[in-house]
Amino acid sequence: MSATFGRPRGLAILVGAWLLALAGVGLLFGTRIVGALLTSTDLPFLLLATGVGVLVFSYVNYRTSAKRLLLRLDAVPLVATRTPGIDASIDRLVRRMRIDRPDVYIARLGHPNAFALGRRTLVIDHSLVRLLTPAELEGVLAHELAHLEGHDSLLQTLAMSLLRTMASLALVVVLPFVVLVSVSCWGLSLIMGRPVRGPSSVGSGLRRGLAGLVMGLFVAPTLTLQAYSRRREYAADRRAVAVLDDPLAFARALEKLQRASEPGWGLFSWVFLDRNRRTEQTPLERAFASHPPTDERVSRVREAAATTGRHETGRWHNVEIR
Repeated sequence: MSATFGRPRGLAILVGAWLLALAGVGLLFGTRIVGALLTSTDLPFLLLATGVGVLVFSYVNYRTSAKRLLLRLDAVPLVATRTPGIDASIDRLVRRMRIDRPDVYIARLGHPNAFALGRRTLVIDHSLVRLLTPAELEGVLAHELAHLEGHDSLLQTLAMSLLRTMASLALVVVLPFVVLVSVSCWGLSLIMGRPVRGPSSVGSGLRRGLAGLVMGLFVAPTLTLQAYSRRREYAADRRAVAVLDDPLAFARALEKLQRASEPGWGLFSWVFLDRNRRTEQTPLERAFASHPPTDERVSRVREAAATTGRHETGRWHNVEIR
């Protein structure tokens, strides 16, 4: 009895035929199920109900998560009498931006930064007051207020939930097909006396392509949202430059925050991962980063400041950063 790749030939053919039969049965039932779903009059309603349900759940979670995070951070409301400079800066900025004044909290984040939270909450790390000058701190506040103005946190939360749901539905359809193709290729490889894995196996290129498709469905929502997040960071920088008396102070603040983030500032430094990176990023790191490289942000802010000629002039007007 001959052997191929260490397998008895007859047993390999028998197992291969069984795998092909199994794939055929799966294909028969799968096509019937998919056909029934596609021709069902309830499918549009089910998809719409799923989308609405996901958005409603995400919105409720979005509203409650801000309160939970504030409790975890042990944040305390800003007291105007203790920090009159911050209070005055926020009042000045919200008037210029024509937005409602947010609730401002001071916390110990373990990282010198500020971030917008929920619909109208701004959290400031206590160390920013010591690290930045008043003008630099105002630049950071303007950037975060721009995020609140654009409802960036809400939009990103809803978009991520919807994208993940769409990717999950696509995976429900694609994964069975990938399994059937793989099983069929294994069966044919056994029957033809070829290895079931490696470049010599039947359909190796097709299976690699399908595996890439599945992986793409897993990572596509994250890549899409991160790209959108980087665009919103540039937009918030642009909005900050438009309302600041001294845009260069904002650029200096970004540089200081970049330097301060390098040594490792403690427990909550993961919250601001990718926000300020000094080392050169690989294309993959850039694709998964939620924030653009700080050097690029600083360069754009400086170019806009030079274009407008506003260097602590006490004037402000709309500008664009390309």
